[in-house]
Amino acid sequence: MRTFNLSVACVLLATPILLATPVLLTTNAVYAQETKPAEAPKPEQKTDQKPDQKPVAALPVKWPVIDGAAGEDIPGIVAKGTHIYKWSDGHNFTDGPACSPDGTMYFTDIPGNSLLRIDPQGAAIAMKETKGMNGVFFAKDGTLYGCQSAEQRIVAITLENGVAKGEPRVVCDKRAGDGGVTGTALGRVNDLVLDRSGGIWFSAPVIGRKKSGNAPDAVYYCPVEGGEAIEVVRDDKVVAPDGVHLSPDSKTLYVLPYLSLDVMAYPIVGPGKLGAGKVLYTIPGGTRETIGGDGLTVDTRGNIYITVPARAAVFVLSPEGKPLGMIRFPERPSNCALGGKDGRTLYVTAQKGVYSIDVEGSRSR
Repeated sequence: MRTFNLSVACVLLATPILLATPVLLTTNAVYAQETKPAEAPKPEQKTDQKPDQKPVAALPVKWPVIDGAAGEDIPGIVAKGTHIYKWSDGHNFTDGPACSPDGTMYFTDIPGNSLLRIDPQGAAIAMKETKGMNGVFFAKDGTLYGCQSAEQRIVAITLENGVAKGEPRVVCDKRAGDGGVTGTALGRVNDLVLDRSGGIWFSAPVIGRKKSGNAPDAVYYCPVEGGEAIEVVRDDKVVAPDGVHLSPDSKTLYVLPYLSLDVMAYPIVGPGKLGAGKVLYTIPGGTRETIGGDGLTVDTRGNIYITVPARAAVFVLSPEGKPLGMIRFPERPSNCALGGKDGRTLYVTAQKGVYSIDVEGSRSR
């Protein structure tokens, strides 16, 4: 039996569940049994159940459980003390959160080679053998686009009842050549975002030693219909471009490097065309790790949520790049996405677990 504290039990009791017997709510032997008035006997009804067959019991709700709280007030974002919930645990390394049009949250376990979705009974497998899938993103029509890092390609996945149907469609697996210097392979694609015009912006960072002739440290663009990717960002100051996302109006591309501290903003001037980038925000140093951010998302107001593993926190920025505050999590976060029924739940993937916290801003896409 999973151990709950009393506050979690109260949350779970808010969901009506019909039970035939008393239920143990906590490890402190707290019981609850509803007393009903006597009812007149009903005529015997025929049933297919055998005399020695026991009725099927309702499965207990396992998730979420409370696992912390916001440590500070961030005006317009979250109030201090707002509960942090854990939705899943025991994974290898979680990443790539994305919420479907109905608000359901999907995530990847990269070493586990699987795509999963959160569920009150435990994480459900949506796809196996994902070939190192990392970042994922939903189109408005419900198609899920993903970065298959092991295969160095972008794919499109059709989901039916929460499970992948058929084989993924390859959208892009090569880039326009650069004179034969580094070939046409994309490298280890990492994160992606779709714009309103049917374009995919995605990152392919080089983490580790750069080898001559291999794909460069870059950000790319390709249309959802497929074709060769166009290189849009390659800058020695943007080391290991990792997370990518768009402003609510799709006029700005945000790039979050993993091995440098500057969060970059680029004006979009056309399909696959960017203007000069600027530093939107510099992540404070001061830790023993020389890493920046990992993933990010944006709400309808243009506020930006960036995961900073070295701080075990999500930093919140205004659209202008002003720091508004941070939300600390029990584990080092890798990425985040807004979703849920009203789009106001911030889901965070963090090493072995998946977490959420309710915020005031809703998802922009």
